[in-house]
Amino acid sequence: MFNDIDTEETYPLELSDSHDDTGDMQNGGVASNKKLDADDDLYDQEADDLDAQWVAQNHPGNTDAVLSCPGCFTQICFVCQHHTKYEGQFRALSVEKCRVEESQLYTFGRKGLELAAKEKLEGSRLEQRNIYKLVVCAECDTKVGVMDHESVYHLFHVLSDV
Repeated sequence: MFNDIDTEETYPLELSDSHDDTGDMQNGGVASNKKLDADDDLYDQEADDLDAQWVAQNHPGNTDAVLSCPGCFTQICFVCQHHTKYEGQFRALSVEKCRVEESQLYTFGRKGLELAAKEKLEGSRLEQRNIYKLVVCAECDTKVGVMDHESVYHLFHVLSDV
């Protein structure tokens, strides 16, 4: 059934099983390109340069990391700062492909971030600055952080490229 397929032309990647003098596999046993062809629809020699140019134009400024959703690996933030106190937490003024859940409000309690009870919010003296809105990935609905009253995003359930 598959005998008439030219595998060298159809599948340009080959697993490397060769070992060097130390017994380690060369290239880590990872696929290596035999030949990169300009006619290959899945290969674009200029893609990385174009992506870097897009980020520079749309997100100017320095960043500590590029953040991705842990559920679907979609990049959600290109300009952010590390939190000075908490490792793995970031703050940003803008995010991509995220949605703010206006109906899910949180406060900081003794155990950290807690879902705010509706009754507690209506009849309390909680200041607006102590209320946070849930931020989720627009692609897969994974919770990635919260947004404060000044529209600053606090992202803590993310993958960083640091």
